[in-house]
Order: sequence, then structure tokens, then C-alpha cells
Amino acid sequence: MEIPKVVGEFATVVTALVIVLDPLAIVPILISLSSNHSMRESRRLAYRIVAGATVLLLFFTVTGTWVLQLFGVTLNDLRIGGGLLLLLISLKMVVEGRISPGKEEDYRAAIVPLISPLLVGPGAITAAVVLAAIHGVWFTALAGLASMLICLLVFLSAGLVQRVLGESGTDLVTRVMGILVATIAVGYIREGIFSSVKDFRKL
Repeated sequence: MEIPKVVGEFATVVTALVIVLDPLAIVPILISLSSNHSMRESRRLAYRIVAGATVLLLFFTVTGTWVLQLFGVTLNDLRIGGGLLLLLISLKMVVEGRISPGKEEDYRAAIVPLISPLLVGPGAITAAVVLAAIHGVWFTALAGLASMLICLLVFLSAGLVQRVLGESGTDLVTRVMGILVATIAVGYIREGIFSSVKDFRKL
């Protein structure tokens, strides 16, 4: 495969993962959590969240296809089911402005819920498994590391992002990302249905 094509494909996978991870949706929560802590503690919180999320994302990226084989799930099944799930998540992003359920402000012990389901939620898990099956496990794992690095940079600059975008701006970006996630979901569903029809005709 040509280098420009590989780079383009890698950028596409990284972009898809960052969109589904949606780090901007967590920025207001991080700012709220960090308001009574030092800059060092705020950065430590960001590192711990990204570290935990990276382990979880890589776990599903590496084991996802094996789990599919164990339960006899085909790639087309995953494309359709995962696409429907992503579509529901994208609709919630567009309507409510965030993936995370509820609007609780009490996140004092929020390391685990910030990691999952807020960052590595069902949409990110589904995307990682599907992308790994399509593009390869290690290619997707490397893209996952790159996407988590982007998330870390966003979290470390949370204060600046919030000041630049503002609350309404962050909400708007999340809704726009929801539209992009919806287009990805429709693509998964369409490809899954068309491939299933082709496989059925071969029988």
C-alpha cells in the first residue's frame, strides 16, 4: 500500500475515533472538577483519565474481533448493529449536546465514570471493534493511541478551550460532532446491509 494512502487511511481512523470519543463533551466537567485543585492536580487527573481510557480502548480493539468469533457474530452484523447504536448516540449528541447520560454535577469521585461511559462509551467501543475488523487490529490500536493523545492535549488545555469556545460554543461543537457521527453510522449500516445482501445471493 502506498504511503500517502496509508497516511490518509490512518488520519481517517484517528478522526473517526476522536469524533466518537468526543473529548470536548468532557471539558466542562474537567473544569468543574479542577476548580478547587492546583494545576498539578488538574494535569494528574487528565493523565489518569486518559491512561485508563487508553487501556480500555486498546482492550476492546485487540480482543474485539476474537470476541466476535467466539459468539459467531459476522462483520456485517456488527456493522449494522454498531451503526444503529452509533446513530442513537449521535441523535442524543445532536438533541442534548452530549453523549453522557444525565446532568449530574457531582463528579468528585469521577475517575471511573469519566473513563467509561463518558469517554470510552458504547460508541467508542463499537467503533474500535468495527475499525479493527476493517483496518486491522494493530493499525487501529496505533490510531487509538494517537486519538487518546489528542484527547490528552484537549484535556490539558481544557481551560483555554472553555474560554475560547464558551459553554454555548462547546455545546455547538458537540452537536456538530453528533452529525458527523450520524454520517459514519449510516455508512456502517449501508455497507452492512449491502454486504449481507451480496453474501445471501452467493448462497
